Amino acid sequence: MLYFMLMIPFLSLGTLTLPTYSLMALLGAAAAWLYFHQRCKTRKENPGRTEQAFWFGMLGALAGGKVLYLLPHLPQLAADLPLLFSLPELFYARYLSGGFVFYGGLLGALGTVWLFCRQRKISFPMLTTDLIPAIPLFHAFGRVGCFLAGCCHGIPAQEGWLSVVFHASPVAPNGVPLVPVQLYESAACLLLFLLLDRLVRRGWQGDWLLLVYLSLYAPLRFVLEFFRGDAARGFLGLLSTSQTLALITLVVALPLLVKKSRGRQQR
Repeated sequence: MLYFMLMIPFLSLGTLTLPTYSLMALLGAAAAWLYFHQRCKTRKENPGRTEQAFWFGMLGALAGGKVLYLLPHLPQLAADLPLLFSLPELFYARYLSGGFVFYGGLLGALGTVWLFCRQRKISFPMLTTDLIPAIPLFHAFGRVGCFLAGCCHGIPAQEGWLSVVFHASPVAPNGVPLVPVQLYESAACLLLFLLLDRLVRRGWQGDWLLLVYLSLYAPLRFVLEFFRGDAARGFLGLLSTSQTLALITLVVALPLLVKKSRGRQQR
């Protein structure tokens, strides 16, 4: 079996110790902002207005990702509420430090930006033209952070599969060869970013880009979920929460993309 070992959930810089997941999330946010900022400069758009939308979207992503993560845990969360006053560190570790669901973050980001555009009377397709490609770019960094921490880990790898063995992960099974599903998703998100950036440079607007992104990411996520081994992501029957949301997303986005394409061809 081909495998490599990993044991860096934390990065030590002198006396400072940083969780690698948080570090990669910050790097992803920086990369997404730099891309968004550069595209805005290229278009000669108002940087203040558009960058406000970006940061509102980031806040919406954090809120939405956390809310969807906590929903399956609401009964236990309600039972543990006294810990918020008696043992706040334990409550924070269980419910507030980490733990985000991507689809919740995506819905939170898009909803926040849509409200921003509505309040400022800005075209949502125009504003999101440069924002949509930044989403998979940020996601690619985030999945590397998941890999380094061991969260969102894969199922046990079969003989002959490329695998990873964790030795100091606080969440993944240690000493067991696992499928590095986080890296597969990171690579796929990077390819999605490159595709969407190419479409942006060809003049595609945000509404088109959003439908393309959702139509491609949904089946990708649905398949990759079969290689996930963490139970914390939640299940709705036989499917994980993200698989259910991926199916709903695909059922909505793909017909809209097809209809929009036909309407454009008939003009």
